[in-house]
Amino acid sequence: MNDTLDRWIQRVTLAALLALVATLLTVGVTLYASDSKAGTAASSTSQSQDLQGQDILTGTTR
Repeated sequence: MNDTLDRWIQRVTLAALLALVATLLTVGVTLYASDSKAGTAASSTSQSQDLQGQDILTGTTR
């Protein structure tokens, strides 16, 4: 292959990796934000205080 094609492949690969990093950061921030909002909203209800030490799947206490 010639050098011009190699450079284009490198540029496309770099652009794809940067897009992947941006996407992963966006998803991570979105999930972190939704988790922290859910945690503050759930902690204010009385039901979540009753189930706080309880396993969701088995219903047993930890």
